[in-house]
Amino acid sequence: MKDGLLQIFSPGKPTISFHTLGCRLNQSESASLGAGFYSAGYRVVDEKSEADLAVINTCSVTEQAEAKCRNLIRKILKQNPKTFIAVTGCYAQVGTEALRKMPGIDLIAGTEFKMDLPRLVEDVLDGRPPAKRPAPMVFHTPKIGRNDFTIESYAAFDQATRPNIKIQDGCDFFCSFCIIPTTRGRERSRKLDDILLETSIWVARGHREIVLTGVNLGEYRSEGEDLADLIEALETIDGLHRIRISSIEPTTVSDRILDQMARGGKLCPYLHLPLQSGSDAVLSAMGRRYTRREYIDFVREATARVPNLGLGTDVMVGFPGEGEKEFAETLALIDSLPFSYLHVFPFSKRKGTRVTKMDLAPVPSKVIKERSRMLCDLSRQRRKAFYAGAIGENVEVLFETRNEAGLFCGLTPNYIRVGVESGRDLSGRLGSVRIEAVTGGLAVGKLIEEVR
Repeated sequence: MKDGLLQIFSPGKPTISFHTLGCRLNQSESASLGAGFYSAGYRVVDEKSEADLAVINTCSVTEQAEAKCRNLIRKILKQNPKTFIAVTGCYAQVGTEALRKMPGIDLIAGTEFKMDLPRLVEDVLDGRPPAKRPAPMVFHTPKIGRNDFTIESYAAFDQATRPNIKIQDGCDFFCSFCIIPTTRGRERSRKLDDILLETSIWVARGHREIVLTGVNLGEYRSEGEDLADLIEALETIDGLHRIRISSIEPTTVSDRILDQMARGGKLCPYLHLPLQSGSDAVLSAMGRRYTRREYIDFVREATARVPNLGLGTDVMVGFPGEGEKEFAETLALIDSLPFSYLHVFPFSKRKGTRVTKMDLAPVPSKVIKERSRMLCDLSRQRRKAFYAGAIGENVEVLFETRNEAGLFCGLTPNYIRVGVESGRDLSGRLGSVRIEAVTGGLAVGKLIEEVR
């Protein structure tokens, strides 16, 4: 499985593999499902291995993501036609009928049933080994619960150095292009005590950093506590060295969160703030909750208050109505702010979203490709410049894995990827590194001191 479920060898047990598409939230949920299946008597194997049962945790944010899911199913069945195929995730929620018609799928579980997948499979198989079915069993409802939640099975075999902790699900923002409120439902949050318990387990296993994940993180609310309250509670866990927030809407970042970053505690000085467009006309059509000026003002405030802030963003290219003027406005906004990288996404028309009913001119695919290329080139330039700004500095690095060139690589608190030469296994260790150069998308340095 991507981001690593450990292979658990136990002869005689049925094998299961996990194939995760899309976001960090999917990765977190797949890891939890892996623990649940292990408890039910399955042996978890790598995604490249043949397995008796394969779980495909899907994404539906674009048409390409759905096509990738279908191609993956065909690939798995070509490798082993007898593999029992269970499909869950966002595509299982909105593409149920398309998946039902696809040969080789044995079980489909929509969003409401996703985390019950180990029990559903057990009920369907009724004690028998996994075997192909003439038609898939479908567990689906358009209604998705809105109550606070807990997670029963923690990712006991996830080998990620920086485990993803799911704290929130769903979204109430309803951007005109976005299918997520349909695929994942309305906003709901995980109970704070349950988050603290899972985090404490990860720390007890030696993990130094956690990544908080969700659909709309800044809207975390549980029993009167918000995201800043959760971070304060997490900071009290002995042995936890870093807390990282994944993508968060700019209008939901509170002053308290900026203060927590600024004081140099456990919360990493890093924000990934989706922009989508730098044009007020496009932002309005998208249903985004800020103007161009409001976004600029917030980013400037954040960078002024938080030293060495790492800043990333999402940019959508080709939203209907995006002409040359609107795209130029996006470029100008990006040029005015200190982004260290951009995630670039071409617009994908999704059935059921509000934009499909708007009278807006489509952008030709050739234009979308050219604009995407320009922004991707700009992202590479920004990342290189951001990394180069650290040359000569001593930075703290949490090491993860060795790359193909033999360098041990890891991340700084503000999201600079660093590589060093070392004959030792540095996985999961913190070290002080002096940055000496930038090459191949990596800040290369010398290990000054291994902390622990």
